[in-house]
Amino acid sequence: MRPTFTTLDRYLLQQVGGTLGSVFAIVISLMLFEHLPRLFEIVRLSGRKSYVVVQSMLALLPEYAGIGLLFGLYLAIGLTVRRLSLRSELDIVQASGIPTLRWLRFPALLTLVAAGLLLWNQGWLMPLGERRLNELGEQLQDGQFGLDLEPGVFTDFGHGVTVKFEGVDADSKELRGVFIQTPDTTFTANRGRLGFDFDNHVLIDLEEGRTVNGGNNQSLSFSHFHFDSGDRQSSGEGAMDAEKRRKAMGLPALLASNDAGDRAAGWSRLLWPAFMLLIPPIAIVLGKPVRRTSSSFGLMAGLILLVMFTRSTGFVAATSASSPPIIAIGVGAGWLAVTGTIVWGERRWGAGYIDEWLLKLGRLLTGRRWFHWRGWSGARKRPIGTELAA
Repeated sequence: MRPTFTTLDRYLLQQVGGTLGSVFAIVISLMLFEHLPRLFEIVRLSGRKSYVVVQSMLALLPEYAGIGLLFGLYLAIGLTVRRLSLRSELDIVQASGIPTLRWLRFPALLTLVAAGLLLWNQGWLMPLGERRLNELGEQLQDGQFGLDLEPGVFTDFGHGVTVKFEGVDADSKELRGVFIQTPDTTFTANRGRLGFDFDNHVLIDLEEGRTVNGGNNQSLSFSHFHFDSGDRQSSGEGAMDAEKRRKAMGLPALLASNDAGDRAAGWSRLLWPAFMLLIPPIAIVLGKPVRRTSSSFGLMAGLILLVMFTRSTGFVAATSASSPPIIAIGVGAGWLAVTGTIVWGERRWGAGYIDEWLLKLGRLLTGRRWFHWRGWSGARKRPIGTELAA
């Protein structure tokens, strides 16, 4: 029997591991490609486009990797259980007398490894990537990557901002003879330093110039002026700075901080690996379809649960209570209760009970039209002999 178990273990590990790798790669790719067009728009006038894009993508990988691990593990176990059920392989395993905890040994080991990786990612890799992203943003704002601009040409920067300059100082890399046109105001300056941020806002420090208001034609001289096309409000800027600071802090620093907001952010990160340990029982129950059907409503319901979990971690991070651990433990206990209820429901109503409930709900909500569209009839079929007689 031992070789059979070993073969089964390798088979399950191949199924779960292969699906986890595929889903993880797909999630990472989709999220990176979603961010790529915006990033190209930001660096379109930068002198080192490829460098900024590649470094930004590397800095964003840890943030996307956490989401990929969470959804990847759920789909890996859920789809594996679904395939085993549809092929009746799960019935064969259970009929062989192999207990559930035994054939789940390697998926459980993979879950522990994924939870450890997620803890490392949330606690250390994500802050490292955020600090690198902030560093790139500061270099963009300071114009350290240079500008792909032509002197003497009007260039549209977006946000209604048009810029022209006469040349670039070889030593200080500052712009000479700067002209800026906005919908409301015109700026001229002897010198200026141009930069951008990751919100695609134009940032220009002007020296020794003049501004003219297009509405009332009032003119004002200045020795130094900071132009920002983002038009940020000072009231929200402090909250944004605090959030950016917390993202760049490591997990030990957050938990040891005297600020309740910092501790709340730290405890919200701890919920991710804790919830990872709850994924196997959820995926096993929701991955099993109703008998003699190939329904996948339960599997999709699990994806909704994962989205709700990510929202709940955001709620913990945003709390201003003086005791964030209590709130985090309460949220964790709530998800533990949800998991226990899902597992208990399978023992009470059988495998695929959530699929069956959702199918009944769909029939109830859509009525007979749904059945006719699927080629079914809402009435109970009569015996064949009765139909022939009729």
